[in-house]
Amino acid sequence: MKKMILGLGAIAAAAIVTSCAGVTTNNGMPAPVAMGPNFFSTVKLNAMVGDVQSSYTVVKHGVTAEATITSFFTCVNMGDASFDTLKGKALEGLTADDLIDVRVDYDMNCICGINTIKVKLTGTAIKYK
Repeated sequence: MKKMILGLGAIAAAAIVTSCAGVTTNNGMPAPVAMGPNFFSTVKLNAMVGDVQSSYTVVKHGVTAEATITSFFTCVNMGDASFDTLKGKALEGLTADDLIDVRVDYDMNCICGINTIKVKLTGTAIKYK
């Protein structure tokens, strides 16, 4: 009985403190991921979005937008860092239609199961002709 309790305790402890962190893809773009209750992890990565094949005028170079996503033990997830949200923030106050030369940087930190993912979008604002 003691061995069984010790064995179950070891399995439970392993399940609590082991997990994984890495990079996955989200519609072809990389995104950081942390599964399970992480004790500590840090992941940084970036993605590039291709150019458009239309006629356009550059409105502004180097527009940026940032968003943060927070996850508590992968059970409660809060935040909006979707491309549409970031694009809207980046184009705010400009007379631009779209973004080109887009780079998306991710910075994920996890301490004791609390994940914070900062997403920064950088690009060039354009107006179609």
